[in-house]
Amino acid sequence: MYFGKIRHARTGISTIAAMFMLLLMFTAFTGILVAFLNYNLSAKEQMDIEHERAQEKIVLTRIELDNESNISNVVINNTGSIDVRIRALYEIANGETKLLFDPSSYDEANIGPTESLIIDIPSDIPEIQFDNQTIIVAATERGTKTLDSLPELVYGQVEPPSDYDPTKLYIGPLMLKFDDFFYHTTRGDGTLDDSDWKPGWIVDEKLPVKLAWKITVMNIDNRNLTITRFSSFNIVSTNSPNVRSWYINSTDHINREQFLQINQTESITYIWDGPFSDDPQTVSSTYKGSTCMVFLTFFGFFHETDETETPYAQTIPFEASITVVG
Repeated sequence: MYFGKIRHARTGISTIAAMFMLLLMFTAFTGILVAFLNYNLSAKEQMDIEHERAQEKIVLTRIELDNESNISNVVINNTGSIDVRIRALYEIANGETKLLFDPSSYDEANIGPTESLIIDIPSDIPEIQFDNQTIIVAATERGTKTLDSLPELVYGQVEPPSDYDPTKLYIGPLMLKFDDFFYHTTRGDGTLDDSDWKPGWIVDEKLPVKLAWKITVMNIDNRNLTITRFSSFNIVSTNSPNVRSWYINSTDHINREQFLQINQTESITYIWDGPFSDDPQTVSSTYKGSTCMVFLTFFGFFHETDETETPYAQTIPFEASITVVG
């Protein structure tokens, strides 16, 4: 009798233990199922965001400066296939990235495909002084940043003369002549080799090679113009992230400036690898067989009739490309 009660007790305990184990297994299975569903949902959301980011593409196309060379506004183009919202404007200087402000906090910041947005710099943030080292980057709320490009620096426009010549490029106060564009090999101290200047559209030299570039310009403004040491000639490879800049070999060697008188044709030579450098720039072997876009950046000041000076800055796409044969 006593042993029968013990057997019944053990049977009851086993039943309870089995139910408890089943409950634990069910709870564990439910937890795994919930975690799996949450993971799938999170993964899907992440995939959706990455898919949307892949369709985003924004370009900073223009920077407008005031009379003191402070940035007054920037223009962002949406070249992607979906709407974007600009949530940040950054300044990169000396290798450090600084958040300037969130455009959406001040005004409408949405841009539809193929549309552009003018972002004015708010008056309540510190002035952004623009110079040759300034890099401005915009970012969307999905984290897409503006593409690497040289935006146009705006200081007004000058109409070309009535006798327009298609071999000449009229942008702002300068006229560039396409048929007067040359390159030259240089020595280590920047002096030119004994060979003649060669047409700049095809560089057929053994790489690496130190080069100088020469362009012909005319100041077609109604004011004399001085360009400074920060003015540069830039090539951007179309098949790799390579950029090279050459800085002017100015006629005023002391101040490293070049005076451009009204309606006078002048040659500008670019040699140095920095605005304060005495080392000629090099085209490395990474450019072999590449096609490069050409951009010119000019920094300087106008000489006003009242003997004051007005800052001048401009980026000019050369509307053509050069081929490095190597």
